[in-house]
Amino acid sequence: MRRTTRKKNRPKRRIITLTILGICALIVGLYVLATSPIRSARTQAVQLAEKYANLKTEDKFYYYNRDKTYYTVAGTNKKNQKIYAVIAQNGKKINIYQQSEGISEAKAKALTKNSSKVKKITHVALGMYKNKPVWEVSYTNEYGNLCYDLLNFKDGKVIKTIQNI
Repeated sequence: MRRTTRKKNRPKRRIITLTILGICALIVGLYVLATSPIRSARTQAVQLAEKYANLKTEDKFYYYNRDKTYYTVAGTNKKNQKIYAVIAQNGKKINIYQQSEGISEAKAKALTKNSSKVKKITHVALGMYKNKPVWEVSYTNEYGNLCYDLLNFKDGKVIKTIQNI
């Protein structure tokens, strides 16, 4: 009697297992599909930085989207200098900055935390605003509202702030 009960349960277990595997495959597929544009942009930005900024090694990639979209590649050039290559989305304009010429990502975060009531920093990116390099720091404040600060790359001064979105 037990053998027949086990044989009856096998198809149910297979269906459940296949359903779970199918759902997992769907989730992975959707994730890959959703992240493919940014992965493609990163690949293209790194290639442009290698070609025009003599990038040797990539350390970090930033995605900045304000009035215009910029991709920034942080890394080391062939002269072993730490640089940022800020690339316009269309790839036609590339600005190259020495990392030592301005504040770091960590400093931008610290300045924002010190000047605002930050609950959690959600995103940091280097981009261009009015033809000047800026750090964009987005965060949630103590009330859970989304906020943005734009900090001047050179000195860390707040250029623009948007609160309680």
